[in-house]
Amino acid sequence: MMLMTKKHATIQADALRYGSVILIFLIAGILLLLTRAAQYPEMIAMAYLSFTMGLHHAFDVDHIAAIDNMTRKMLNDGKNTRGVGFSFSFGHSMVVVLMALLTVVFVEWAKDTMPVFEQIGGAIGTLIAGIMLLILASVNSVILHDIWLKFKQMSHQHPEHIEIDKQIVTSKIYCLFLKLLGMIKHNWQVAFVGFLFGLGFDTATQIAVLATSATAANAGVPWYATMAFPLLFTAGMCLMDTVDGFFMSTTYNWVFSSPYRKVYYNLTITGISILAAGFIGFIDLVQAFSAMFDWHNVLTRWVAALDFNKMGLILVMMFVVTWIIAITFWHIFKLADKEDVGIITENRGK
Repeated sequence: MMLMTKKHATIQADALRYGSVILIFLIAGILLLLTRAAQYPEMIAMAYLSFTMGLHHAFDVDHIAAIDNMTRKMLNDGKNTRGVGFSFSFGHSMVVVLMALLTVVFVEWAKDTMPVFEQIGGAIGTLIAGIMLLILASVNSVILHDIWLKFKQMSHQHPEHIEIDKQIVTSKIYCLFLKLLGMIKHNWQVAFVGFLFGLGFDTATQIAVLATSATAANAGVPWYATMAFPLLFTAGMCLMDTVDGFFMSTTYNWVFSSPYRKVYYNLTITGISILAAGFIGFIDLVQAFSAMFDWHNVLTRWVAALDFNKMGLILVMMFVVTWIIAITFWHIFKLADKEDVGIITENRGK
């Protein structure tokens, strides 16, 4: 009971910590908006649009896949991962805020230069995102192989003899990718990953256009008032990505706390994670090479027609449905009783 109380207290503390920062972004955006909203009422509609765009963009499939795979990687390292979603979104949003600020300060310069930044920055940012997603998919493939071996082992050995949580740390490919991702040891470091993902400038351009439109249409709007738009966008995106991160972390913590849960649930969800990260990474690479080398073929046209926000929603639903099915099977087949038997037997052996 003490352990559960401490665990819930930690979750509440994390929720309060990240929620407070998001609330600060929201309040700051609203206060900046109110400084000129009475004089320029059209800013209210732009501010609302910025916030909803942030909520919407959090369901971008790149976000979902990156947060999920980073959560799995860090949980295998024994880390607290509830801040992964927030940190990723915070790093991503810093690109938005910086580009919006630059746009307001250098309006005319941005009008001429932004298309170039969008083309070059978009290709480089998408290329980085694709490579990182494929790396994460590869890391999780090694983990999936280990889980499959343990799954087969369960049919031949008694549960207390199975070292289910021991990963294949001697694998060369696993060690290679762990070195590449070795810099990510804490939640806050995921912000750098989010920043790299944000270098595509797609979302930054949207907010920059809003800020530029407000400045151009209303010549008297101070630069600080237009910063309400990126701050509200950040609040919306961080809110949804943080909720996503908490869901992933809580679900995987439940799974990783028991060998039976890890096998019966993790085998399926890891496969989904690998397919999602691999597929999205491949799509990102196609987009990047298409922009860099001006490719035009059936594959690039098919990729261009994809709706990444709808794909993100589908991916979220896949995780939720898989989690519900795992919980249902856990109770229907009384796997908790089987787990208790293994624990009792192990304790008697000691």
